[in-house]
Amino acid sequence: MNRKPLLSTLDLNLLVVFDAILKDRNITVAAQRVGLSQPAMSSALSRLRKTFGDPLFVRTGRGMQPTPYAQVLASPLQKACELVASSLEIGTAFNPVTSTRTFTFFMTDIGEVVLLPRLLGALETRAPGVRVKVLRVPERGAREAMAAGEVDIAVGLFPEFKAGFFQQRLYGDDFVCLASANHPQLAQMGQPRKFAQMRHAVATMAGTGHEAALEKAFAEARVRRRVVLDIPHFMAMPTIIAHTNYVVTVPRRLAMAVADYPRVSILEPPIPIPAFEIKQHWHERYHQDPASRWMRSLMAELFLE
Repeated sequence: MNRKPLLSTLDLNLLVVFDAILKDRNITVAAQRVGLSQPAMSSALSRLRKTFGDPLFVRTGRGMQPTPYAQVLASPLQKACELVASSLEIGTAFNPVTSTRTFTFFMTDIGEVVLLPRLLGALETRAPGVRVKVLRVPERGAREAMAAGEVDIAVGLFPEFKAGFFQQRLYGDDFVCLASANHPQLAQMGQPRKFAQMRHAVATMAGTGHEAALEKAFAEARVRRRVVLDIPHFMAMPTIIAHTNYVVTVPRRLAMAVADYPRVSILEPPIPIPAFEIKQHWHERYHQDPASRWMRSLMAELFLE
């Protein structure tokens, strides 16, 4: 089996196809990424297989998964695509009016509620062809995904993004509590120990620092929360709080976004909890990328305080 194609016979456009399938694991989505029809994408994949003498991608219940040989090829071919793309973009500017680029964000459901509506409203008029894709932060591999170009910007509280990343503060926030307006212990919430013994719900999301900050604050106040519910997202909390005697501590901006929710009260926590900063983060490899710079500038314009 010949796995050493000559560069003189290799269609470099096929490398773009390989990279797209590797990132999306879906022929239809990958075709949209590179601007091909699905039949043309399937034809390109057939040519790739013939060129490299390997199936490269196999259809499974989890999408198009790379073969071991494709995994070996992945890193050098991605770097080759990025090198060619960056070389062609030297001296060029990003035109948001005509662009059809997809910008991928790491963002929690808090960001979706607080940030996305305003961002999408701005894109409707300034960059109508631009697409936004939001991904949940994985338990592992978030930094690697950004380094590989799979995610353009991470917005939120990400204390682990350090070496190799740039960041920009957008705004500050702090924590408040949500409880049912009919909570039988509402009058006791001003007492730290009684507050800690109430039925607490928490939202634990991979890669973010919200829950770690709360744990530290309760430890420093020398009280221990009675946590009886742990879920991986925030947006179910208002419904849960309205219909139970639970209490949850959330960022103030999220609380204000659901302030009109029936039977939910917003209260100040009875222990000191430090404020925090929401930042946008990006990998150093894309620091000078014109499109990335434009999106970061737009985010700063919309949310910088």
